[in-house]
Amino acid sequence: MSLIVLLAACQNDLSVKTFNEGPRASIQSPPDGSSAEEGTIVEFIGAVTDDKTPGNELFVMWSSDIDGVLQDDKPADVGGTTTLATANLTVGNHVITLTTGDDEGEQAEASIVMTILDVPDAPEITVIHPAEGESSQEGADFRFVVQVSDEQDPPEALLLSFTLEDGTEFCAPTADATGLAECEASLPGGTQHLFFTVTDTAEFSESEEVYFVVTPGTQIDDDGDGWTEEMGDCNDDYELAYPGATEIEDAYDNDCDGNVDEGTAAFDDDGDGYSENDGDCDDTTVNTGPDAEESCNGIDDNCDGTADTENSIGCSAYYYDYDGDGYGSASVASECLCAADGYYRSGYDNDCYDYNDQASPAASVYNTSHRGDGSYDWNCDSTETKYYPSAGGCGSWPGCTATVGWDGSAKSCGESGNYISSCDIDWFSCEENTSSVTQPCI
Repeated sequence: MSLIVLLAACQNDLSVKTFNEGPRASIQSPPDGSSAEEGTIVEFIGAVTDDKTPGNELFVMWSSDIDGVLQDDKPADVGGTTTLATANLTVGNHVITLTTGDDEGEQAEASIVMTILDVPDAPEITVIHPAEGESSQEGADFRFVVQVSDEQDPPEALLLSFTLEDGTEFCAPTADATGLAECEASLPGGTQHLFFTVTDTAEFSESEEVYFVVTPGTQIDDDGDGWTEEMGDCNDDYELAYPGATEIEDAYDNDCDGNVDEGTAAFDDDGDGYSENDGDCDDTTVNTGPDAEESCNGIDDNCDGTADTENSIGCSAYYYDYDGDGYGSASVASECLCAADGYYRSGYDNDCYDYNDQASPAASVYNTSHRGDGSYDWNCDSTETKYYPSAGGCGSWPGCTATVGWDGSAKSCGESGNYISSCDIDWFSCEENTSSVTQPCI
């Protein structure tokens, strides 16, 4: 403060009088004509002084011709320095005024021009659905709804993106003229951290986050049988499949034990790849089934309805024995059988004539006729043997001893001749007793 001291003399009296010059104000920062973007913090620094009053006791007010009083409740410091920091100035050309006053009612002010530049505002977004308490189920569509707006762009021009926490986009609707946007989507099970983002044409964005509970599919009883997958339901799309259910023939694992149709005709009990329904005629043994090889064991191994069929494992060669004499014919192909069957009943193929049961390698009886084909080879040794090989005759008189045999030389097989069987005494001579005989053969 400064005082002007005036000396005045009047009628030999000397007196001193003091005059108040009033407060003073100045704005030191920012400079006059400065500018700042909307929303930026601007710090104003000013100084207030007075001849009689300390700075911290002076009235201080910052104001704008657009926004009105900005600050009037913060005194300056003892030295008179006053500050104002604000980011709330309205867009436009402001006359910023610093006003100060003392306790005698004296005032002073200082002003600068400050321009606040318009900066595009970010769009706004409000999530309507999911609302608090809403949830969904895995695999089920949920209707997601938001309301958007922007100072610069119409709602239809705004870009929307709904994403999971990992950035995966699950929905991207377009807002209508009222700013309402919606879409349907199904989300993975669990508590999902969702981000709903809107971006305007100036690439300003705004997001809103929501935690949304999606019940996992494994916790949902889809088929209504009282069991979920977490409880052990092995097929939650089929109400007849759950732990402890009765196994039925339906191609499903009803009791959830890992086997399908066990205990039914559709189950392969012996593990040979065939069930009773597939044609397994004995599902208790792996050696019996449609693909099994037939063996000579009295069992229908390959389930064709017949046991021990031709060419079964362990079969033997049987030859065609038409006449039943135990010897088969070599001229007819044999069959490999487990046992004799019909005419295939001999283990031998050396019957030389299979139309007469007396003709075989075992024949031992001489026959007087051929075996049926003109041959007298009855025992199949490829030769015809005479039955009566010797000649006969009568001894001299008076004994007349008879020798049984042919009257003359022995006949060939099948030839006839006189055969001496005995001799009689006729007076002084011996008389032959003969009969006509055909030489038999064997």
